[in-house]
Amino acid sequence: MVPGSPEWLAVRREGVTAMDIVTVCGLSSWDSPYSLYWRKLGMIPEMEDSDRFRLGRDLEPLITDRWFEQGPATMEDTAGRSALYRSADRPWQLATVDRTIDRHHAGELFSVYHHHAVLELKSWADTDRHAWDDGPPAKVRAQVLWQMDTLDVSTGHVGVLFLPSGEFRSYVIEHDWAVIPDGPGVDDPCDICKDIKLLREAGARFLQQIHGHMPPPGVDGSAATMAAVKARFGTVDKTATAVVAPEAWSIYADAAERADYWTEVKQEAEASLRELTEDAYKLEVDGQVVALRIKFEAQVKAHTQSVDMIRRTPRKKETGDE
Repeated sequence: MVPGSPEWLAVRREGVTAMDIVTVCGLSSWDSPYSLYWRKLGMIPEMEDSDRFRLGRDLEPLITDRWFEQGPATMEDTAGRSALYRSADRPWQLATVDRTIDRHHAGELFSVYHHHAVLELKSWADTDRHAWDDGPPAKVRAQVLWQMDTLDVSTGHVGVLFLPSGEFRSYVIEHDWAVIPDGPGVDDPCDICKDIKLLREAGARFLQQIHGHMPPPGVDGSAATMAAVKARFGTVDKTATAVVAPEAWSIYADAAERADYWTEVKQEAEASLRELTEDAYKLEVDGQVVALRIKFEAQVKAHTQSVDMIRRTPRKKETGDE
């Protein structure tokens, strides 16, 4: 199957992938459980490809070469191709692995390569490189643990290339057990085993939601959820009127008014800072750089602007005896 093809997408909708589990656990900055749920049901479109996603894919061969150059692999290791894998024990558990690390074994009758580890390849912004100082960020770690569990391997490698500097880093996640026992009798599992079990439980709960055995995820304040809600209800029937509970409208109206106020406060504060700092690039407080002034010109392709918003109508003035 070709990644991105209808067949490939159909298989991914059947279960929970490594990218899905990041979203299910609330670790994604670009997706939400609500959005993922309705995509799985085919009620909203799949996420569109982007220049940034394409750049990441195009950089994968380079990052793979850098990883092998750095030396985590042994002489018996080779890089397997990217593919969509399914767990042998849990058919709903899926993972698209960037690379497998395959190790050669010579038998009496024939020699084979078997999956020894997974390799996740990342390109990351220099401005966020400190998120990697103590190891892979939580969302990357969760993704790799899910891949390890799906392929039943005990080692996961991560190679990350920072942009635009080109700095490369390599990380390894490993534990003693390739199979996580589900039943009793394990008195002291390692931390990775505990985390994998939590991921399994979260994935199983989400699958129950998909199958209608549990209520669907609720809305949240993320941009992904807002986009999903707009996609679900993309038309406007100008003949229809929805009766909204006063409490529900009050929450929105009060929040909108506060947002308007604080937007104005923020703009005034920013204007004051710009006047105080004049042409300076760095803003420093008590010896620590707290902000940078970024200015650039960008060429934007011609596009059609699509507007879908709730606009408050003016409040009616209260009347009463003077």
